[in-house]
Amino acid sequence: MMRWREVDTEFKSAAWNMASDQALLEVQAEKPLPTLRFLSFSPPCVLVGYFQAIEQEVREAYCKEKEFDINRRITGGGAIFFDPSQVGWEIIAPVDLFPYPPHELYRRIGDAAAEGLRILGIPAEFKPRNDIEVHGKKISGMGGITLKGAFLFQGTLLVEDRLEEMLFSLRVPIEKLRPKEIDSVRERVTCIEHELGKIPSREEIKEAIREGFRRKLGIETEPGSLRPEEQRRIEELLPYFSSDEWIYRVRLPEESQGMLTGTYRSSYGTIKVNMVVNASQKLVRATYITGDFFLEPSSAVYDLERLLKNIPFNEKLIEKTVKEFFSHLKNAPTEDFLGAMREVFYKWRWVLEGFTPDEANRLFSVNFAPGEKFNPPIFLFPYCAKKPDCFYRRERDCPSCGLCTVGEAYEIAREAGLEAVTILSFEDLMDYFEILRKRGIRDYLGSCCEAFYVKHQEEFRDSKLRGLLIDVESSTCYDLGKAHLAYLGKFEQQTHLNVPLIRKVVEYVKSRS
Repeated sequence: MMRWREVDTEFKSAAWNMASDQALLEVQAEKPLPTLRFLSFSPPCVLVGYFQAIEQEVREAYCKEKEFDINRRITGGGAIFFDPSQVGWEIIAPVDLFPYPPHELYRRIGDAAAEGLRILGIPAEFKPRNDIEVHGKKISGMGGITLKGAFLFQGTLLVEDRLEEMLFSLRVPIEKLRPKEIDSVRERVTCIEHELGKIPSREEIKEAIREGFRRKLGIETEPGSLRPEEQRRIEELLPYFSSDEWIYRVRLPEESQGMLTGTYRSSYGTIKVNMVVNASQKLVRATYITGDFFLEPSSAVYDLERLLKNIPFNEKLIEKTVKEFFSHLKNAPTEDFLGAMREVFYKWRWVLEGFTPDEANRLFSVNFAPGEKFNPPIFLFPYCAKKPDCFYRRERDCPSCGLCTVGEAYEIAREAGLEAVTILSFEDLMDYFEILRKRGIRDYLGSCCEAFYVKHQEEFRDSKLRGLLIDVESSTCYDLGKAHLAYLGKFEQQTHLNVPLIRKVVEYVKSRS
């Protein structure tokens, strides 16, 4: 077996660890000494991939408030959160020690790291591309880089459950970081603490990883330390890896990348697709699929998410990918998943029409695609946005007294020549749809909360009317657990309309009518 040096640089800042990655790789290329390195980060940090932009991947305000480091890896891949409990490992060695094509090299090293987790008692397995999973849940991510005949391959092990810190630090593909959405991410990610019911010591984890590499790669390590030339190079590189020049070396407008959401409800259930799209690259960076549905095996959702990551944002390609994926599953709800994907592309079309991704996510198209001819003569408003003690709360009209957002929205509609009407309950909405059909009105504008739209999406589609609905601005009956009262028109609290977006939508519609 080949003898390797083992180094533990312990707890260091993000800048120091990034400088050491570069230094160890450079010196390895000049003076080979195969090395297994263990490392950790203190304080916690967010690391973006080499080609990523901080503005698009990191919630900078949160990280600065928490005094977390922000930095950039020398390897590619996505943004990751590192807390001090995590244990990172790296192999730095001459390329000719592992004469395999990259995908095979990554598989072999990944399987060795998974073997280390299996030694701990965790049934881990390597999953292309470059993840280690336990029963479909990610516990480790990996990546690598080569330089002049040397390579560095690194991975990190999630040890403690610090999921909420991770989600608030990264711009992950979930919309509002509500408890339900956080739980949906927890279904995809695990950690050593969850799998073992305890937290092993750092030395126990190192020993398991070391043994995994010995069994699978034939690596025998001897305790060592950084060489003087490595230490000197780290000190030389540290100012650069601490600088904005390095950390912000890729600058892209925040708005050029955003999350688009699509929700589709049917008798099968509710499927919500959250897709992070880079507009300048026309690339899907990540996809999360959530909702209230049953799919067997349950891990199939995570497999589909992997297929819809770092691929061209192309409707035909994504539709083909989804169809091919479900062709191998019995009784697969292919059309329902495609329906959610089409909703995402509807949101993209709103972006092309001049709306931001956040605005697009607040627009719900019913029975028509953005960009099609659309000429609504009427705007439907929810009664729950009027003040609870207002005489007009359960009246069709509104005097626009200025005491709630409905009055301002009524004025916007009237100035645009639209008829403004208050809807008093769900049943009233269904009755009013019948009135519109009898009047020969095909198109309408409206405002409601996303939860109401999703719950009644089938009824909206079945109405055969074409609508454009604008999400409300604040808490709704669904957030407060009082949807049953709103259904009956008896919800006694107040929500607020998104007046700026209503104004923008009305101006858009009138400019194209």
